[in-house]
Amino acid sequence: WTQPGVFSWDRLDPGTALLLKTMPPLSGMVADFGCGIGWLSRAVLQSPTVTKLALIDLDRRAIDAARRNIEDSRASFVWDDLRKATDDLGVVDFVVTNPPFHETGGEDRSLGQAFIRLAATSLKKGGRLWLVANRHLPYEAILAEHFASVRLAGETNGYKVFEARK
Repeated sequence: WTQPGVFSWDRLDPGTALLLKTMPPLSGMVADFGCGIGWLSRAVLQSPTVTKLALIDLDRRAIDAARRNIEDSRASFVWDDLRKATDDLGVVDFVVTNPPFHETGGEDRSLGQAFIRLAATSLKKGGRLWLVANRHLPYEAILAEHFASVRLAGETNGYKVFEARK
């Protein structure tokens, strides 16, 4: 279920497709930052070892769509601005994200940077962030600042996928 105006409403975004192709099956507690209509979450929930999945998005329409697309008792839905989120998110084993980088029509790199900082505080020690971004976005420095190790896990067609370990 989807509707116009929500990110990737009418097709799977190529960056998300690359992340899904690159990321291994996950386990434990997972958070999907900027979940949209639930593309990543549906794939994450394919793993029977995922115990809980929090889908979080600022766009109320995205949360409504994700609720309709994800029928799994392990999933919870949070309508929140991740730039202002507190530690109420809890501690998770994995964060997956294709963070936004546009707001009101213009590019805003601080959005993705905020997602990275929050992922670092939300992950337990040894937890991992899986992030996809457009190649031109300079997230390497902030990833290195907040994580013990960072590796480029995949790159193609203008996108890059990072695995960052806390």
